[in-house]
Amino acid sequence: MPAKQHILRGFIKHLAVGVALTLAGLAVALAQSSTPREVIERLHGSLIEVMQNAEELDYEGRYLQLEPVLRQSYDFPFMTRVAVGPTWADLDQAQRDRLADLFAAMSIANYAARFDGYGGERFEIIGQEPAPRDTVLVQTRLVRPSDEPVALNYVLKESEGGWRIIDVLLESKFSELARQRSEFAAVLRDGGPSDLVATLERKIAELAAEG
Repeated sequence: MPAKQHILRGFIKHLAVGVALTLAGLAVALAQSSTPREVIERLHGSLIEVMQNAEELDYEGRYLQLEPVLRQSYDFPFMTRVAVGPTWADLDQAQRDRLADLFAAMSIANYAARFDGYGGERFEIIGQEPAPRDTVLVQTRLVRPSDEPVALNYVLKESEGGWRIIDVLLESKFSELARQRSEFAAVLRDGGPSDLVATLERKIAELAAEG
């Protein structure tokens, strides 16, 4: 790699770290006062920005830029507990913390690997309505210039940290959290918590390699 390109790539990565830290501080400051719609608007804005700069950032830069926003947008500990299911009650705190960290890392890695380019896409918020168990459903869609729009409905629940996403419904009916719970149940049934840890670590490594 020519020296100028190497220096430029290093600068961009350092810039991405700085942006990520700035976003982290901003997210913490705004979390308590954010409405469900505002949470989704900030998430979508960050995704579009990463898509537009995907090549310059590369996978590592995209991960660093998305991490603080995603950690403030999603309730990863709650989602981990639901995805693990009844086995959660049998885990000690160290095991729970490890699984929650890996679940968050896998989710962020998935975003960093998938949002790797920009072709004029945009997000639209369609509406918001109350949902069961004190949750709120924010209805959105990803509009793609050369393909049909993709419906993405976010389920948010209010906690001490403010409103957080706890599930995403693809095409208004396919629950991402239910899919993960089904996958986790099969791993836990066959190999237990240690196998689930290994599976998550492997998925994170595979996403990094693909990105």
